[in-house]
Amino acid sequence: MRLRRPTSPPKLPPRPRGRPLTENDLTYPHELTGASESIHDIDDDAVLAGRLQAQGFHHFSHSRVVGHGSVDHDRALTNLLSGRAHRLAGAVLYRHGAPLTPAAPMSAGDLVTVTPGRGLLTPLDSPCLVLTAGPSSLMYGTLPGHAECGEEFFGVSLHEDGTVTATVSAFSRPGRLITRLGGVIGRRIQHRMAAAYIRGIGAP
Repeated sequence: MRLRRPTSPPKLPPRPRGRPLTENDLTYPHELTGASESIHDIDDDAVLAGRLQAQGFHHFSHSRVVGHGSVDHDRALTNLLSGRAHRLAGAVLYRHGAPLTPAAPMSAGDLVTVTPGRGLLTPLDSPCLVLTAGPSSLMYGTLPGHAECGEEFFGVSLHEDGTVTATVSAFSRPGRLITRLGGVIGRRIQHRMAAAYIRGIGAP
């Protein structure tokens, strides 16, 4: 039986004592803030790899060619920063209770909610803090209430030969009982979603 998307917009976690949510509210160790950007090259960083393993974090990175030339590069960035890539992947991004639009792309410091909308994933509305947004990447970290604890990086690169690649990298460990119980299935879902994000980034 499929679960229906809630009719009301997803809610962000309450702000402690009325103050804005910041990097101090991220649900993973502060020394790992920004580390998702390095996951793609983690084979060359034994220190980071050891730190993630010691703290129980799973990590992955997927990269794929999504176009060629500056036009494809710019379109891929627009898809990413406007939230279109997430929407096409079936995980709509909300900000202030409304879906993101190309007219108002993401900015560093935004509070967003990733809202899977398909079947059993519907209850996993997950709040994040946007850490970087542009000029060529997006990175957000988990806030209290997220299904996982960790960070995700999305990058778009234009190489010297004109090839455009999209990369999705992340590290995480379970943040709720449902994800702890999910185990291997949850990891497979993460990998499938990363591939879907890349397809969304490269969408025409």
